[in-house]
Amino acid sequence: QQKELRISEMNTLISQINPHFLYNTLDSIIWMAEGRKYEEVVLMTASLARLLRQSISNEDEVVPLAREVEYAKGYLTIQKMRYKDKLEFEIDVEPSILNIPLIKLVLQPIIENAIYHGIDRMVDQGFITIRIFPDGEDIVFQVEDNGIGMTEEQCSQFLKQEGSDRQGLGGIGIKNVNDRIKIYFGEKYGISIESELDEGTCVTIRMPKVKGDEV
Repeated sequence: QQKELRISEMNTLISQINPHFLYNTLDSIIWMAEGRKYEEVVLMTASLARLLRQSISNEDEVVPLAREVEYAKGYLTIQKMRYKDKLEFEIDVEPSILNIPLIKLVLQPIIENAIYHGIDRMVDQGFITIRIFPDGEDIVFQVEDNGIGMTEEQCSQFLKQEGSDRQGLGGIGIKNVNDRIKIYFGEKYGISIESELDEGTCVTIRMPKVKGDEV
């Protein structure tokens, strides 16, 4: 019964992520259409269709890390098209762990918040660095940006926010990812945030390597 409840709660949380992602990406497509950038609209819409096909598929919640990385690349490519010279990114993942199974859709909401609540408000170019590496029996994800940063209080609020809008702190994506990881693996795993005003933010995600009996 506890496992069934955990899976039900997880499905509720992941269902909240997809509309959040969809809204922001459609917003980008509208922005391009208004600028009459029709070829880019076609490319972005095709990319969105591929991403949504993966995110709402009926496959298991657990996927190879390589697929999660490709999902993140697709999302970042869409946003780079929108921001042009204002956004660059780099993904550094150790090849030996690409086939490790992990719960899906953990990176995209973190990247989304880095863009909209860090880089979007910058005058200079924004840069997002994603590092994924093993640490003993765990996998660690780090999403670091050079955005506007946050206070210690704001970092704490990010993991508690129940709702968001693009003008406020946000945090719904980060909170949901944190909740999903804790539902799966327990309180010792999840997200931590380090940030400095005008310097940037680093979000760290820690999960254990998934075994068949854990999902």
